[in-house]
Amino acid sequence: MSQLPPTLLRTRQAISRGVDPRKPASGFAKVRHGSYLPQQEWDDAGEDRRYEMYVRATVESIRLPAPLAHESAAVLLGLPVIGGWPSVTHVVEEAGSGGRRSAHVLRHGTRYPPDVVLVDGIAVTSAARTVVDLARTRSFASGLASADHALRHGLVTAAELAGEVERLTGTRGIQRARAVVEHADGRAESAGESLSRAQMITLAVPLPVLQEDFFDEDGFIGRTDFWWPELSLCGEFDGFVKFGRELVVSDQDAREALWKEKRREDRLRRLGHGVGRWTWDEAYRLEPLARLLASFGLVPGSDRRRY
Repeated sequence: MSQLPPTLLRTRQAISRGVDPRKPASGFAKVRHGSYLPQQEWDDAGEDRRYEMYVRATVESIRLPAPLAHESAAVLLGLPVIGGWPSVTHVVEEAGSGGRRSAHVLRHGTRYPPDVVLVDGIAVTSAARTVVDLARTRSFASGLASADHALRHGLVTAAELAGEVERLTGTRGIQRARAVVEHADGRAESAGESLSRAQMITLAVPLPVLQEDFFDEDGFIGRTDFWWPELSLCGEFDGFVKFGRELVVSDQDAREALWKEKRREDRLRRLGHGVGRWTWDEAYRLEPLARLLASFGLVPGSDRRRY
């Protein structure tokens, strides 16, 4: 987890400080019943951070005896997902006690007790178990994004993921999880790159080399997300703009970033390489991406995978 824990306040804590957070003008946002956060902190948070706040507030309110699991473990471990966060907190319990759902908590029963780690004193399933559970229950692309990230940041090893898959043999979705672990690669630098590669795997197009460095007579040009040497083709996923890894925060920054990108692409093309780009919207939709990749010379195969 890269950020500090949120500054959650229970109703009674806020009132003891002279503020009633339930009032609209209090300057607090409601995370869930009985838990509040400074309004500005809530307004500045993205969807993953807001779900993290909700999970932490649920843990504080209910004092859950079971470890967090699935997306709720993932958000505390800093694992990304593709397709949005749930509206409940997930925990795992012994088989026979799971499957029950309340307004805020979904309990999963398992015959395979997970390894557990602590994040800020909160018990969560281990990174390996969390990745495999996500891969079993979410889409192939989302599972691959979680696995790639965990490998890249040293949260797991490939052997640990493979071992967890074998441990959960026979559980629902394990074949999809096995495919995720088979294809997981820590060289992927973003969830968007993982999504793109998942779609390529599904489409059965030739798979690229990841994170290839390029140089010309003036020195280092940059590192491409994808590289197909047989086609002399570079592929770039635009999360907004990523090649020189610029963070675009204003129109001026956007213009400067695009100008730098054009210069890099010009240098690549002078080396005789093609450059193909696509966005989040294009990566999400399989058929449009298939047509786009085909225009670059990457023709989908007839044996598309179904994970």
